[in-house]
Amino acid sequence: MDAASTLDVPVLPAPELKPDPVPSPGPVPGMFDLILRGETRLHRLMRDEAGLPEVIQKLLALSVLGLTIHGVVLGLAAGMFEPDTSLAWYQAGNPVVWMPLALIGAFLGALCICLPSFYFYTQLSGLDASFRVVTAQALRAQATMSVLLLGVLPFYAAWLLGTVVGVFDEPGTALFAGLCLPFGVGLWGIRAVYRGFCDLAEHLPITHKRRGNFLKRLVLCWGGVYSVVAPVALYRLGEALGAYL
Repeated sequence: MDAASTLDVPVLPAPELKPDPVPSPGPVPGMFDLILRGETRLHRLMRDEAGLPEVIQKLLALSVLGLTIHGVVLGLAAGMFEPDTSLAWYQAGNPVVWMPLALIGAFLGALCICLPSFYFYTQLSGLDASFRVVTAQALRAQATMSVLLLGVLPFYAAWLLGTVVGVFDEPGTALFAGLCLPFGVGLWGIRAVYRGFCDLAEHLPITHKRRGNFLKRLVLCWGGVYSVVAPVALYRLGEALGAYL
């Protein structure tokens, strides 16, 4: 027998293979960008119950930002017009201060008032969504409205400036249109909620079957309740804040 074959050759242990680390989801990206062009990723974030608190905070901050800027523009324009009885509601007190507060308080306050109804309609439709999911979807509509307000604002500001210098008449009409503008662009917020619920319906359990397009009926109920509460809240808050600020 060959002498080399009798030598004990040490056997080295095989290296331990470690599994590839699972990538962490990472922080929530900018909500402004997600609303504009990241709908698919936003759908995934809305389905993650554990990450919803951070998403809700970002949606709320974006909602407040858009309403604040829009209110400041309205308040500045109201202060630049000559005092007139037809503008008494807009020019009461210091509109630069109270107009943003009135918009934020009215729209977010109406959202808080309507949330129990939103949750009830969602459960009635058969979707087993938690109250946190319902809150996130409601704020998604509000944040979408704020993003679109920021996009429309340069054109509206040009109209206001033209009215201030006399190119256009009826300053009251221009200011009233500014108060109605959030409701107009808010229709795209309703559309965003509908698309969000269409995605959730593919992942959430259905407690009972509903006939027809129950998601459209659900979103129409949301929009109907909110469109009744928000204008009244805006008028009353503006009237009260204008008298004290």
